Amino acid sequence: MTNVVQYQDPTDTTRGPSPIVWGDCPWMEIQAQVAQGRNGYSVWDDFINAPKTDAGLHEGALESAGGPYIFYGDTGVIMKTQASTTEGDALGGILQVSGNDADNDEGSLSTGSPTFIISDTAAYSKKLWFEARIKSATVANNGVSQFIGLAWDHGSQISVAGAEALVDNTGSLGAFSYLGFHVDAADGDAWNFVHKAEGQAETELISGVDTAVADTYAKFGFIYDPSELDTKKIKIFVDGVEQSTYGTATTIATATFPDAEAMAPTWATKVGAAAEVLCSLDWWRVAQLG
Repeated sequence: MTNVVQYQDPTDTTRGPSPIVWGDCPWMEIQAQVAQGRNGYSVWDDFINAPKTDAGLHEGALESAGGPYIFYGDTGVIMKTQASTTEGDALGGILQVSGNDADNDEGSLSTGSPTFIISDTAAYSKKLWFEARIKSATVANNGVSQFIGLAWDHGSQISVAGAEALVDNTGSLGAFSYLGFHVDAADGDAWNFVHKAEGQAETELISGVDTAVADTYAKFGFIYDPSELDTKKIKIFVDGVEQSTYGTATTIATATFPDAEAMAPTWATKVGAAAEVLCSLDWWRVAQLG
């Protein structure tokens, strides 16, 4: 591979993308593939200028294509770019969900097309990188449930950034395909790494992959590498630390894994009580070889 991302310190755990995740990503090569109309896709957004969506712009529940994204929010829920208030913590933009002050209020975001695939099928077996940096104002039980990762509703062929991406009262994930990090309503500080193929049961690959701290950012990432050992096909990272549990070749071959199912970067939030919980997405980055 050429044009590999270069980092001076692989142990750096500051606010930017984690070197351990992105150190071998040929970012410029993937960009060139996209520009030439060839396979290979990438998303890198610091949310400096995301569109504002709220009930003042849309009557009732909103579901709108804002620039490169699909947004969904219940009435009164606002999703917009906020300027960083702490330069060293989140320089640039922050996409924030606010106004979610009614029980089961939700605000979600997704790209409008599923472009990323994890599979052991030769035609789709391409290396993939994902990472995002997020936080919530509270991690109390019944405060807010969230999902960050890849997802798509193949039955309806639509983005999951819509009503009931996270189920009312429980915050569990809806009936669609997904792979990523999830915290439910009943255990507000416990993030889990999960996956599901549409029509199957959820698999919790890592329970308690991170213990969240209120109003404190965490970086969640994973790499799928088809050239890796069968025991380490999917590596999971939290704040630049590689976890000791992996998605394996056996994991990908199970019926519960969304094998060869194209998915989109997705962030979903839902509050568990009638109290506003600010949720912030500092940035996300996804890339896959063509």
